[in-house]
Amino acid sequence: MKKPEILIISSERDINFKSITEWLSFYDANFFCINIDRDVISIYDYDMQSKNMVLRVTNEFESCKISLEFLKTVFIRNGSLKFKINTIPELLRHKKGIKDYIYFYDKTLDSFLEYYFLQNFKVIGLWNNAYINKLIVLEEAVKVGLNVPETYLKTNLETLSSQKSYISKTLSLPLVIESDTHRFMTYTGNVDFSSNEEDFMTSLIQTEIKKLFEIRVFVFLKKMYAMAIFSQMNEESTVDYRVYNHEKPYLDEPFIIPNELKIKILNLMDRLKLNTGSFDFIYTETGKYYFLEVNPTGQFGYLGSVCGVNLDKIIAEEIINL
Repeated sequence: MKKPEILIISSERDINFKSITEWLSFYDANFFCINIDRDVISIYDYDMQSKNMVLRVTNEFESCKISLEFLKTVFIRNGSLKFKINTIPELLRHKKGIKDYIYFYDKTLDSFLEYYFLQNFKVIGLWNNAYINKLIVLEEAVKVGLNVPETYLKTNLETLSSQKSYISKTLSLPLVIESDTHRFMTYTGNVDFSSNEEDFMTSLIQTEIKKLFEIRVFVFLKKMYAMAIFSQMNEESTVDYRVYNHEKPYLDEPFIIPNELKIKILNLMDRLKLNTGSFDFIYTETGKYYFLEVNPTGQFGYLGSVCGVNLDKIIAEEIINL
């Protein structure tokens, strides 16, 4: 039975996951990884009196038990856990009553495990972090004094002024469709007033802010690293810097965050119960900072290289020293 001191929950698609675990191995740390793409778990044994818990982690290659007796730190880098239910035949799982049972079974175990981890260990990252609500984040950002673009939820364009520029962005996670040869993804884009569509699904629309550059800030346990992204130099990336032109790459450089902005970021993190995440801002021609969004699982490897630091190594060291 494995008895780790560090538990990492992540996806094999996360490009930082492998590097962080390699550094943990380099430092001979006692850790275990749950890969959400292949592993399912069950609470094998739990004693509410002693608080001792044993998990069983199963995938197509192996099954093992993990005692949490010596666990100190849980790093939720990406995704959420899947629970094993092996007593219900596959053919019956699509029937409504059984689907509801499985849903609430998962939800009960998931919420209890979240509670158990938060009560007993140092938890880095947000439980079920892929589902942070952008609308709540924007509301909370205003409360801590951050500038936010004028924001609307709309099913048509009737009440918007055609004399202004607006952008539309996904309400939740970006839609990603993959094939063997291509990968399609939704991006932030300009609102087209020439569209004849009368009604559409409820969409998040904001006034377009003219920018000098964008800022990506990565925060890990109150330590901040930031870079300026001069995405407006290319027409393709003016609205969304993720639309990258490899033939004409935009410039980026390390950025020093003003103390006032640092305080507001940390206050927002406190309100959202975050201790790590990637924040996106716009710096305007009038010298204002506008908050756009936070991604609890945002990638930071490239940002680290721009800032001249190995963030995977730093994160591994921070986790070990907690």
